Amino acid sequence: MSVQLTDASTPRGKNSMSYNFIRHRLKPALLACAAGTSLMASPAFAQAVDPNRLLEIMVEKGLVSRAEADAMIAEARTAPASPQQVQAPIQGGVSADGTQTIPYVPQVVRDQITEQVRTQLASQAQAEGWSKPGETPEWTRRISLYGDIRARYEGIFMDKSNSDIFPNYGAVNQGDPQNINPRTPGYVPPAFLNTLENRTRFQLRARLGLKAQIADWVSGDIRIATGNDRTPVSTNQTLGAFGGGGYQVWLDRAAIHLTPVKGVGVDFGRFSNPFWTSELLFDQDLNFDGVAVSARGKLGDNLALFGTAGAFPIFNSDLNLGSRNAPVGTGGPYKSQDRYLFAVQGGAEFKPIDQVSLRLAGGYFRFDNVEGKQSAPCYWYELTCSTDATRPAFQQFGNSMFPIRNITPNPADPVGSPENQYFGLASNFEILNIHGALEYRPSERFGVRLEGDYVRNLGWKRALVSTRAINNLGASTTIPDPNDSTKTITVAGPYEGGNSGWHVRLAIGSALDASQGNVTGARAGDWNAWVSYRRLESDAVLDAFTDSDFHIGGTNARGWQVGGNYAVAPNLLFGGRWMSAEEIAGSPFSVDRFFIDLSTQF
Repeated sequence: MSVQLTDASTPRGKNSMSYNFIRHRLKPALLACAAGTSLMASPAFAQAVDPNRLLEIMVEKGLVSRAEADAMIAEARTAPASPQQVQAPIQGGVSADGTQTIPYVPQVVRDQITEQVRTQLASQAQAEGWSKPGETPEWTRRISLYGDIRARYEGIFMDKSNSDIFPNYGAVNQGDPQNINPRTPGYVPPAFLNTLENRTRFQLRARLGLKAQIADWVSGDIRIATGNDRTPVSTNQTLGAFGGGGYQVWLDRAAIHLTPVKGVGVDFGRFSNPFWTSELLFDQDLNFDGVAVSARGKLGDNLALFGTAGAFPIFNSDLNLGSRNAPVGTGGPYKSQDRYLFAVQGGAEFKPIDQVSLRLAGGYFRFDNVEGKQSAPCYWYELTCSTDATRPAFQQFGNSMFPIRNITPNPADPVGSPENQYFGLASNFEILNIHGALEYRPSERFGVRLEGDYVRNLGWKRALVSTRAINNLGASTTIPDPNDSTKTITVAGPYEGGNSGWHVRLAIGSALDASQGNVTGARAGDWNAWVSYRRLESDAVLDAFTDSDFHIGGTNARGWQVGGNYAVAPNLLFGGRWMSAEEIAGSPFSVDRFFIDLSTQF
């Protein structure tokens, strides 16, 4: 049954109750309900029905006075809870008629739950890096990107008195074998190096890397780079080389770095040069494949020792290395011709005073199995011979070469039979390197550094190399033909190659290490200037891995360099170099090269 309350101003009709009935009969019942709601209702029900609001409505309707309502509220606040309220809390659940009852949760419990949730969220936010605006998850802070971009102008200027006959052994060894018998019908000479025409080109180098700190002592490094080809000593891309087409990107580095104990590092994979060397031995763009262990420690405040050792594969034989044409039944796979570099270096750094430092290191670099080997007898028509894989996989210019195929000529035409040849290195390479640097820095913004290098190939044997080398020879001479006194013949000159080299460099400026390959840390206004001289004989080092800019890249050259750099903005370097070099052994070959570089690093 519903009860309708009408306002005192509402006209009374036959279906309405009299005001007196409401005033005198219903009022006590409503007061009892309000009091019961305040004093006896369960906490859950008290949350659903607000007794104070009910009393306010009764006051507004004129059912109770303000004084009566205030008295009831005061009585409800001071009245003790009944035993039923304490001992019989409503249990949560769903009744038979579908009514759902939610038990009352005390305020102190709600406060505890709120605090626990807040604490848990704060810990999670701190761990995952989203507790503050702009912060990133923790795992992203262990990964960093780095890279550099260099734009270059290069001018190559050939001396007009240069000889014009320098076979391009690198091109021959990377292609089909070259017939070296000029008496063969239809003979075609080999490709030759350009020694007379000047060249101008614009180049771009772009490298992008990622470093990841996997654990406190484990990190990873991956880098990609541009490059005209797979040469190990340059990532330059000549602009316009493909007629405006896109450029290739190579995997330049991929390595795992471990620091198991303080001061000791271990590298696996493909990584930067772990040794302290100059470009006399290794080009600055050269990366190393393999494993290297490095260590550094202090002996007192003024002396530190360092050292590195490693093993590096530089050529791996194809799984199916073998003859494709052996009709006489001598086919099958050939012996592997894998090549390695085994190296060790040790040194010390002495700093007697803050302004002066001296660094000195000695190293031994053994290139295993790089010397060419003469093949077993190989018929003139065979496509492969047993030692073809001993030819260099990559070379620049300068090392002494010899033909490695032992060709059996066509017995029907021994004079005109083709002799298709590949060419191998005439020397072994076991290199001793001494490297030193003396630096004086009177202030933070100025310093002077004198640096020197010496290399010697202990594996070079003049008696062996001079009997088989076909390049690095002296001037040809004309002598009487021993078989015909009425004729003359031309014979090659004596072997003039060598096995040593040295380099000295003087640099001044505020950023002595800033160069076309190292921009990091350069501040606006930093500068340097330098001059150097080098002499590198033909077989002092492997021409494949030495400086690719001096002369035409490689060995058998001597000359001057002068250059400078200026930081026009932080990590933005503008620089230039001039190089003037000439060949040491063999026919005249002089080259001047000029570089202008704009480099940035991030």
